[in-house]
Amino acid sequence: MNKPPLYALLLIGGHSRRMGMDKSWLDYHGKPQWMYNLELLEALTDKVFISVRKGQQVDYPNLIEDLYDDLGPFGAIMTAMQTYPEAAFLVFATDIPFLGKEHLKFLVKERDLRYRATAYQGLGKDYPEPLACIWEPEMISEFQKYYKKGIFKTIQLLKNNPIKTLPIDENAIQNINTYDEYLNCKKDKR
Repeated sequence: MNKPPLYALLLIGGHSRRMGMDKSWLDYHGKPQWMYNLELLEALTDKVFISVRKGQQVDYPNLIEDLYDDLGPFGAIMTAMQTYPEAAFLVFATDIPFLGKEHLKFLVKERDLRYRATAYQGLGKDYPEPLACIWEPEMISEFQKYYKKGIFKTIQLLKNNPIKTLPIDENAIQNINTYDEYLNCKKDKR
């Protein structure tokens, strides 16, 4: 079996409504989070793309504009997979700031082509994390099937397909979605 190329898809196209500002510009590591994440991903994958919403401007050459308005990560991932059907995608969201280089290296190392995805799953959680996950090319047919049914939940795709899960401390894959959560985690780092 030929191993499909592994591309990265950094998700920054959300509206950040709960945060009240663009989450990708928050500073957890001395620079905007999207720039920090790019550095992590560029060292691990064949090519890195940034997923943006229609009209969003980002100074980076490899952008994939989401073709599906308001479907969130589901639409962004499906767009990338339709654009590059030969590739697997390591999907990573900028609102998971504590998943570091070693975590991502381990995810890539543990990728298993016998499964349709390889994802982290927080200890104590009953579902895998779709936004710290490698999606294999054959998942595009599942995305299309769910899209036709009007189901736009990436977690449902992972729950209903053969995937490999990797246990991880819940704090490492914690999503930071509100400004209070951001301030609290910045305070905890001091």
